[in-house]
Amino acid sequence: MPTTGEQTPAAWTEEFQRNGRVVFPLRRRPYVLRGAVILFVYGLSGVSNLISLADQSGYRLLATSLRVMLLLTLIGIGSWQLITRWPILTVDAEGIRYGRAFMAWDEVGTAGIPRGPAFFRTLPVLPANVWDKEIRIHRDNVRDLTALSAWLNDLRPHRKHNDKEPHADNG
Repeated sequence: MPTTGEQTPAAWTEEFQRNGRVVFPLRRRPYVLRGAVILFVYGLSGVSNLISLADQSGYRLLATSLRVMLLLTLIGIGSWQLITRWPILTVDAEGIRYGRAFMAWDEVGTAGIPRGPAFFRTLPVLPANVWDKEIRIHRDNVRDLTALSAWLNDLRPHRKHNDKEPHADNG
């Protein structure tokens, strides 16, 4: 079964109306592919340094050891993200949450245009106040960032309008 990020905006709208929120967990495949390429390139240079480790002295040995520790740290962080599928993108009645970052609907200006190379493409969610920090949604959660941008921009006016309507119990 495909994850939410691989479905269409119509499916997102249906889930939003049914559950009141849409959750986009980390899609494992693009994350693993990008990580594999980065670790392969980084690992090749690390292996060549380990081969010549016997010939190295003080500072070079320290630098090589730090590179190996950094590589192991990156593998550990990447594994943790794959297991927990974090960061998670959540769109609900309150606003947009991506990992720890949150932007309420009245603070959302617009969902921008996806930018960056295809492998590292991100979608900026721009705040209404230009001095606030934007949220950058990575391609790891949603396959079609252009469709997500259009969906968020279509959803935003409805959320702002519905939040300002008087409720029956408030008069």
